Amino acid sequence: MIDELDDFFAEVDRGREGKNQGIGMGLPKLESIIDGVCPSTYTLIFAGTGNGKSSLALYAYVYRPLMEHLDDEMYRCTYFSLEMTRKTIYARLLSLYIFDTYGIEISPKEIFSRKKNYKLCDAYYEIIKECRPWLEKVRRVVKIYDKTCNAAYIYNKLILEIKKTGKLSVVGSGEDAEISFIPNNPELVHTVVVDHIGLVKAAADKLKSEIDAVSRTLVQFRNACGISPVVIMQINRGAGDIERRKQGLNNLNLNDIKDSGNPAQDCEVALSIFNPHREHLANYNRYKIDVLEDNFRTVTVQKARDGASSVEIAVNFFGRMGYWHELPKPEEINDYSKYTSPTYILKPQNIEIIDTKEEDKETSERSTFKFIL
Repeated sequence: MIDELDDFFAEVDRGREGKNQGIGMGLPKLESIIDGVCPSTYTLIFAGTGNGKSSLALYAYVYRPLMEHLDDEMYRCTYFSLEMTRKTIYARLLSLYIFDTYGIEISPKEIFSRKKNYKLCDAYYEIIKECRPWLEKVRRVVKIYDKTCNAAYIYNKLILEIKKTGKLSVVGSGEDAEISFIPNNPELVHTVVVDHIGLVKAAADKLKSEIDAVSRTLVQFRNACGISPVVIMQINRGAGDIERRKQGLNNLNLNDIKDSGNPAQDCEVALSIFNPHREHLANYNRYKIDVLEDNFRTVTVQKARDGASSVEIAVNFFGRMGYWHELPKPEEINDYSKYTSPTYILKPQNIEIIDTKEEDKETSERSTFKFIL
């Protein structure tokens, strides 16, 4: 049996060796507060419909870790997608990768030629085919379950996925099971995304109980195996009602979460996403929302057990790709038009812009800039 103090000092030594650092999220201000994508850390992301919850999870907790550790077996993801299909998730990840690699905006709708009166041009088609080796690597690292499921299904699939990363012993079943785990790689960060938890399969009037069961399962495997759950939740419809606005309460809080409060209690980190433009605000925190419009979001650290909370960060969100980028302080912005196109993020010396049909150039020029953290 390992001595408790020996285990404690071993963890201190690991930190001195740089082995306790979280993986980058592509959002340095946020990372400075929550330490990035860390092992054994339960994260909750909540917001209203269409404000970018899934996009944030994919960008910060899947895509960025993939780009940092795609080839070194330091990162793994199990994704329970209760809303999007596996093909859609691949398309979203590919859209981000193509922008970073080729400097081109191609949305998932355009990848599949689902946009009305649009057909993917030959040049873009060739680029997508060139990305197949990258997607093959992604498929080996990210396991996607894209069917309606309940807590028991998630429990059983987690056992299957965790066994791929080490020696797992489960005696008993459910919440009373005794779990022991010896990882093949103690430095591996294994995120487990549930998107979104309000869509779990449950009997009538039993949704809260099923959500709570999923959250308990995630906590159970976090404690025993070091997984890092990322749970996505909706907010109640009344979260932005007129009475709250009269009191100056525009942003969200943990009480706004829909269906169950247990994930908020179970998590170490809770992040909310706020869209001032949807609330018809012309200005917010000294940012010109009437110029940025739907291209502006804030991400607020509502809870961080080991860091500061109630910290709000302004971000650009490029909706066509689901790309996130932090904004400068409002006093540092002289030209807001710069932040209505993602091209300012590109590094021209590393990107060769592909010449395409005029229709695709026009599509790119019409792309919108959005912000969400």
